[in-house]
Amino acid sequence: MNQFDEFFYNSLKKRAKKGIERNLKSIYLNNLFQIQYKNKKYINFASNDYLGLSQDLRIKSKSQEWVKRFGAGSGASRLITGNAAYYKDLEKELADFLGTEAALIFPSGWQTNVGVVASLIENFPKPVWVFTDKLNHASLHYGCKAGQVKQIRFYHNDLIHLQERLDRFANEKGTKIILTETLFSMDGDMIDLEHLRKIANYHKAFLFLDDAHATGVYGNKGQGLAPAYADLTMGTFSKAWGSFGAYVAGSRLLCQWLINFCSAFIHTTALPPTVIGSIKAALDIMPDLNNLRVKLQNNILKVRNQLTLLGFNCGNTNSQIIPIIIGSAENAYLCSKILRDHNIWIMPICPPTVIPKSSRLRLTLSAAHDDDEIGLLLNSFNSLKKIIQNEKV
Repeated sequence: MNQFDEFFYNSLKKRAKKGIERNLKSIYLNNLFQIQYKNKKYINFASNDYLGLSQDLRIKSKSQEWVKRFGAGSGASRLITGNAAYYKDLEKELADFLGTEAALIFPSGWQTNVGVVASLIENFPKPVWVFTDKLNHASLHYGCKAGQVKQIRFYHNDLIHLQERLDRFANEKGTKIILTETLFSMDGDMIDLEHLRKIANYHKAFLFLDDAHATGVYGNKGQGLAPAYADLTMGTFSKAWGSFGAYVAGSRLLCQWLINFCSAFIHTTALPPTVIGSIKAALDIMPDLNNLRVKLQNNILKVRNQLTLLGFNCGNTNSQIIPIIIGSAENAYLCSKILRDHNIWIMPICPPTVIPKSSRLRLTLSAAHDDDEIGLLLNSFNSLKKIIQNEKV
């Protein structure tokens, strides 16, 4: 006990009363798509491992090889003694893959967004005007908070509204930054990047694109959606790449500038060798995984079309992230529980992660899901029809 426990208790009690208290569930992983919780097995439809690469033997063996060669930890930040020689080669290969001048590896996507956004805001010529999609990932919002700037938000995926917002500041001095995701993590929809790039060019705005959920899945060879349009692309290795960590990609001068000005890069320990080895292995095979990307797209079309026919509201998704929008947090938790009765693991997403009255089941698909698992998933949703109908009444 400490003197602040009463505050913590009351805060948690209020959240529990609203039905939105978060709790950790201890699960056992047979693999990322077959999990065990309280002695019962489930098919996992909540993972971001979109290509199933976390279980790829080539990636696992390379990870094991590198920990044996280089040790368990990196020992320091990259500006001290953590910048092992393999970083240089890997970042060059990554930039070549993405079609950019340079790339820089970071420890995590959250850290990258918060740290890089804050660094840009703090150092760009003042005043800095930041235009953000209202449904951006929380890390982008926190980056703006860390940079101590008030966001100028535009309606979700509404580029006409963004244009109107920018027009109001057309004659203002300083720097304009546009922050958005390419593929939105909670809604699964995508932004019109060609139109967005034209808007950024017209207003001479710096375009930061969070490509975390698109890299590996989209693009000719899995490069993602952002590199051809962004001034700065942020992507992650923790989703379709099956590993961990993140990167930024852009001009050579941009990456060198971040090495000097981004605290989130300067003051953090480098990723351990085992992680770097797995990233290297994923990068080596990524261009040749079109068969997995095609299989994933087939899974997406089948599930989305069938859920729509069953009467579920899947929003405007056209990706592997399919939100089944329920409405109330209470019913979202109830739907998740009923699905578990059918051996299906899908977690509810409720406020404040999403806006009020838009609580949902966040269904994510992978190329690793086979036809039998997809069939079990779709059959299980018949048990939710009554709850959905009551929400609509």
